[in-house]
Amino acid sequence: MHNKKRIWQIPWGYRESIVIVLGIVLVGFMLQATIGKFDFYLLSFPFNLYFGILSLAFIVLSVFLKRKSFFIWFTSLSFSVSLIGAITFLSIIMGLTKQVPIVDRANIFTLLGFNQMTSSWAFVLIYFLLLLSLGSTIAKRKPRLTKQYLVFILNHIGLWLILFFAGLGYSDLNRYIMYVEIGETQWRVYDKDSKVVELPIAIQLNSFTIEQYIPKLAVIDKKTGEVLPKDKPIYFQIDTNSKEEFSFNGYKIRLKNYIHNAVRSSDSSYKEVPMKASCPAALVEIRNNNKVKSHWISAGNKMQSPMFMDIDSNLALVMTPSEPKSFISNIEVYTQEGGYYKEENLRVNHPLKAGSWRIYQYGYDNNMGKMSSYSSFELVYDPWLNMVYLGIGLLALGSLLLIIFGKNYKK
Repeated sequence: MHNKKRIWQIPWGYRESIVIVLGIVLVGFMLQATIGKFDFYLLSFPFNLYFGILSLAFIVLSVFLKRKSFFIWFTSLSFSVSLIGAITFLSIIMGLTKQVPIVDRANIFTLLGFNQMTSSWAFVLIYFLLLLSLGSTIAKRKPRLTKQYLVFILNHIGLWLILFFAGLGYSDLNRYIMYVEIGETQWRVYDKDSKVVELPIAIQLNSFTIEQYIPKLAVIDKKTGEVLPKDKPIYFQIDTNSKEEFSFNGYKIRLKNYIHNAVRSSDSSYKEVPMKASCPAALVEIRNNNKVKSHWISAGNKMQSPMFMDIDSNLALVMTPSEPKSFISNIEVYTQEGGYYKEENLRVNHPLKAGSWRIYQYGYDNNMGKMSSYSSFELVYDPWLNMVYLGIGLLALGSLLLIIFGKNYKK
């Protein structure tokens, strides 16, 4: 008669793995409730390097002791599945719970760290165990010149690199906002405590320009300033290539002339002058019952007053302010190590890479618009990002090879 295996009887399987992983999650919740969230900045350089060395030492040790019961279980499928299940469960909670930088311990969810899941003890403990288990599984696999081994090693090493450097490198990630006046060089920023910090990188702003969309026209109530109709405001898009007329309450509105960079003359007309103080202006004609009148209108800016056109005693035709299409900075970058970088067209979402720094176009003086005297940049320091990209590349290559090999791939 076949005897049923008792729990905790070696070799351990799914029951033991699930119980152990649940126990670790509970321990994490208890730590969270008593001492608060895990501070990743405790693992900032060089402590993350020390932890990395200890992790690699553990993985190497697992190779020499791979026949021991503990390491057989530690690299087993049952333990891996249990860890993946736990981190998936915690990730689902994270997705269903609003994540905030600062929480008030007002309820059981905030007490257990649900609102700061990635820094909760339960998540961190499972993450570290998954990192060690995955590394030990890779190390114990005997190298072979086969397709199966190539796919295995690419996918698993790629995933391990992502987990290792994205997690342990998080504490070395720093973000700063730097404001630089046109024609000046800046290397100082303010930290989260409003203290001045001198960075090992400087930015010289040579010029700053803004490209704007063509504005729109709208009819407003002169008393309230509301765009009409109130229930569904209508905006008329200016099209310099079209002679189409717009209709509103029996009035016919036609564009006669449009100048994107205009300056007002003494006679209230506009002429084209390409300068920062210029603003869009349009000459508009309005017809009603054989009555025709023309007038220049403009949204204006800080240097020029807006111009509108009276339609009747209650209505007026106005131009909406131009929305920014893109803003571009011409910069030169200097690093403390002697590096020099130049970017003539730094745009939003197109960062400049300068060593371990990435410089993003961030903003400008919104009140001044095109006449902004400065440009602001987001500086991101992440010395481990390239290793994360390497992991993503290996993982993508392994997945591609798995698709290519297809039916010929056997476990």
